[in-house]
Amino acid sequence: MRNQKLRLTTSDPDGKLADSDMQIDFRKLRESIDWSNRQLEITRRNRLKAIKEYVGMHYGVQGSQFRVPTNFLELATTIYTQQLAARPPQVMVSTKIPELKPQAFTMELALNQLPEELDLGRTIRLAVIEAIFGMGIVKVGIANSETRLGELDVGQSFVDLLTIDDYFFDMSAKKKDAIEYEGNDYWMALDDVRSMYEGKAKDISPDGNSLTNDEGHTRAESVTSAEDADMYRDKVNIRDVWVPSKNKVITYAVTSKKVLNIATLDGPQGSPYHKLGFSDVPGNILPLPPAALWIDLHELGNNLFRKLGKQADHKKTLAAFAGGNDDAVDNLKKAADGEGVVYTGAPPTNLSLGGIDAPTLAFFLQTRDLFSYFAGNLDTLGGLSPVSETVGQDKLINEAANARIKYMSQQVLTFAKGIFKALAWYEWTDPERKRLVVKSVPGAPSLQRTVEWSTDTRKGDFLDFNFDIDVHSMEDNTPSTKLQKLGMVMESYIMPLMPMMEQQGISLNFTPLFENLSKLANLPEIMDIVQFNEPPPRQQMQGNPSPEGRVAKPATTTRRYERVNRPGATRAGKDDVLTRSLMGIGVQDSEMAAVGRPNT
Repeated sequence: MRNQKLRLTTSDPDGKLADSDMQIDFRKLRESIDWSNRQLEITRRNRLKAIKEYVGMHYGVQGSQFRVPTNFLELATTIYTQQLAARPPQVMVSTKIPELKPQAFTMELALNQLPEELDLGRTIRLAVIEAIFGMGIVKVGIANSETRLGELDVGQSFVDLLTIDDYFFDMSAKKKDAIEYEGNDYWMALDDVRSMYEGKAKDISPDGNSLTNDEGHTRAESVTSAEDADMYRDKVNIRDVWVPSKNKVITYAVTSKKVLNIATLDGPQGSPYHKLGFSDVPGNILPLPPAALWIDLHELGNNLFRKLGKQADHKKTLAAFAGGNDDAVDNLKKAADGEGVVYTGAPPTNLSLGGIDAPTLAFFLQTRDLFSYFAGNLDTLGGLSPVSETVGQDKLINEAANARIKYMSQQVLTFAKGIFKALAWYEWTDPERKRLVVKSVPGAPSLQRTVEWSTDTRKGDFLDFNFDIDVHSMEDNTPSTKLQKLGMVMESYIMPLMPMMEQQGISLNFTPLFENLSKLANLPEIMDIVQFNEPPPRQQMQGNPSPEGRVAKPATTTRRYERVNRPGATRAGKDDVLTRSLMGIGVQDSEMAAVGRPNT
């Protein structure tokens, strides 16, 4: 557990809240939290059910009850996670006040050190997965001398991932800004509790590591952990509750209800809890997770496929013999492939029993395509196969499918932006933390200088600067993606502007261009093919005699554009033909021929 940077206030030794200071009925607060936790039971149960389907039958001790041979949930989750949070985020800090731009740039360099320090890329990626199954939640804060714990240094910020099993909020609120409390539960070693809250936790007893909470809900950890684990250190279940109207954080032991601390939240404006959801529901605060829309088709598809598998296992092909000649029948049974036997009587007849039901197989194929459709066209998003027979059509379909991804990506960027705004506030206001950032000299990128980022170099109040923080660079940026970007820049910007660039004395340096092409394409042979020699003397213009008296002739180039139509096939098209054939609907010979062709 990690607390926010807090200014400690007083609490009486009996753990009761001072009415003159807080004006909060602690008993009613606890009862309301218990009620809100009960309202979250269905959400938590549905999340656990989807997680079990996601991991299948062969993961942990309590995965799916049945085999999951066609795991649509895992496929969709992996594709969306890769699209939404492939890389750690980076930020750009800007301001409309010209004289403050150097401060904004220095803050940008300082903030961009945080993703690696905090492993922020992994945290946001896990928050995206949590949002697919329920809601992504992180808690942002900073460690100071009163709250220093474990691996945290004084002045070090943190972004901790929470799950809906541990997080709670005022479920009686009608809208987000009307929430009267929110908080989270966490495990903390008993020794650390007694050390941090000296004199207030001496009579607290350790709690057992139960995978079932007070409301009887089974936690997601039950997928891989057994009940009543043997813990190395005794631990206690602790709860933090933030009350926005008082800007107070109340910390107490869940089982004993012993108040351990009351503190004022000294942090940026707004909640220390940052939430990620993809679909809002009218009149409700909880978002609609994508897994809630996918799981019915996932379960239906797997039920059908398991049924088809049983039918295939039960299929038998038998040889039926006419009676009356047992020796001949016995010779035929014992003969190996290709051997000759003496056989008299009527030839045996092959009998086929059982087998896959054609309409059921057609229904499964339709269910698979429906899942891809409702999941936003997974074939296109995941690059699983082309969905049309031409490149142009595929490009249009891909752009349409990306509209959904763009909307969800914007939600993730807004989520990350809120995290960075909180981190920026802590970085600016922390009196102890110091950073060194490297800045390039304007006009000379190769010349760099080191600048200290500390309370001595930061002047003024954070809110006076009105910095704007933009998050970027979370999309996939593999070498192949960089190669595509390089080609786009060359085609869209550099080549069209080359004439004007030459007029201004700007030339294209081909050496680093081919070096980058060789590296990004993973083709070192390019540097062997392209030779870098001294530039040849300028050739004579047309019509001017060369030193030998000959007239230079222009090169002649002949181009031929020939369009060849070759029939192709897509997975969806072949599935449609196969489905109609299985259902007994007539298909054309050309359509059946396409089934055997490779996907285009």
